[in-house]
Amino acid sequence: MRNWFLFITLFISFSVKANDPFFGEKQETQASGNIAESNVEFAKNTENITACKVPDNLSAKNIVTDFDKMTLIGLVKINEVMRALFIDEKQQLLALKENDLLNNEIEIKHINLKSITYINWKLTKDCNIPYEINIKL
Repeated sequence: MRNWFLFITLFISFSVKANDPFFGEKQETQASGNIAESNVEFAKNTENITACKVPDNLSAKNIVTDFDKMTLIGLVKINEVMRALFIDEKQQLLALKENDLLNNEIEIKHINLKSITYINWKLTKDCNIPYEINIKL
């Protein structure tokens, strides 16, 4: 019975050691004098947020695809309302109208049968002179 208990204990200890997630890794120690040699990476704030306050009368829409990756495929007039038809890289169709605000950075300013004008608030340096972009069909 004692041999059986010893065998079970030995078997369990080996299986626990093999399942250790840090098994086989060597712990890296560093002397206090070698701090300059370490590779320190700092997180960078890549988010470019505008300081301009966007108008409150806009219809906010959150879309997954970046506006730059969308393609203008058509401009239509439905019930006296102009709409711009965009398609994204996943072949999803999106209809936008004037005064739509996409992801708090793109404002659809004006749509006619030949072009669309929008404001990119992310690229705007002066809030009084917004960065307008015109896309022709």
